[in-house]
Amino acid sequence: MRTDAELKADLMERLDAIPAVNASNIDVTVDNGMVTLSGQVDTHQTRFQVERTARRVSGIRGLAIRVRPGQGSPKRPH
Repeated sequence: MRTDAELKADLMERLDAIPAVNASNIDVTVDNGMVTLSGQVDTHQTRFQVERTARRVSGIRGLAIRVRPGQGSPKRPH
């Protein structure tokens, strides 16, 4: 079984790899394998990408998504 710290690190690394996501705008908490994501992204499509990415992390026991599309979430520079 993976630790909460391992799950969080894995998920944050995966979120950081999504070009449309500014991972610093998404708060990731893990408690006993239960993951909560909260924050803001640019579009509904980006929110879907965040959710899909989180569901692919092995070892997560549950997922709560509180990520909302909206303004104020600039894309990170390339």
